[in-house]
Amino acid sequence: MPTAAGGSRRTLVVLADGIQAAFAAGAVAELGRAGGRWEAVWGAGLGAQIAVLGALGEHDEAGRRWRRQAELGCPILQSRISILLERVPADDEALVLPDPFRAGGWLDPEVLYEHLAPERADLPGRLRAAGASAHVALADLGTGALEWVALGSAGAAEAGALLAAAATFAGGWGPRRVAAGGVDRLVLGGVGALPAAAPAGAFPETCDIVCGFPVPAAMRPGLGGALLETVQRRDECRAAAIVAGWGDAPRLLAPTPAGYRGWAARENADLGVEWPLPTERNGELAGLLVEFGAVVARAALESGR
Repeated sequence: MPTAAGGSRRTLVVLADGIQAAFAAGAVAELGRAGGRWEAVWGAGLGAQIAVLGALGEHDEAGRRWRRQAELGCPILQSRISILLERVPADDEALVLPDPFRAGGWLDPEVLYEHLAPERADLPGRLRAAGASAHVALADLGTGALEWVALGSAGAAEAGALLAAAATFAGGWGPRRVAAGGVDRLVLGGVGALPAAAPAGAFPETCDIVCGFPVPAAMRPGLGGALLETVQRRDECRAAAIVAGWGDAPRLLAPTPAGYRGWAARENADLGVEWPLPTERNGELAGLLVEFGAVVARAALESGR
């Protein structure tokens, strides 16, 4: 099999929210096993964690982390309400309802912090030791700016907070308050925070772009009208349009209808109907997405892309 790097250091861009990060984890893990090494990484959503793992040379950990989520039933996507209900004594009659005017998000942030804990520890120092740089996409809800924020130049606590904030997305985990550059900011991450401009210097001949969503956006004829679904679909469509507008990248790994049908080995396999939106909590599906991501990466490597 051809190597991903050919002996050189590459640039990695990983964009994925929620469970779609399982696909990206499988793809990056496969690229790393084929020799991929990255000196500059850029990430949005939970894809930011996968990009950081790639920068640290821990690409196998990306796939392992999501296979573990699959085994446990994907607890990272457990709602805060369901966790609260588990704490209510079974013999008590109680009704727990969210307050939409106070709730920061649908999913529980403490589970997210646990998932990110290994990468949040002294991240700037580990990046320097690896000779790598990392940027994450954030939307500053105060100024309205969508920007790439460097992790390596931040303090340890600040970098960890920025990585956690990058994983948040509308309809999932709510915005986070972080102290960046001495200024307290309310920021939201996810692929919806993706700046329209391509990452600076991200498109040399040795660039890998991994997306947890189809590029261009696939039709979703079965989409409902629920707020969670429509907000996530809007962000997915916008991010797909931005990536498509970046022009031809040396290597773009994303789910495609044809690739999905071939992998599923079903003539009626329809990516537009079956591909999950970020908050879909399904352990079996998470494991399948890791596998599919690895298959897509192997196909790209074998084709010389």
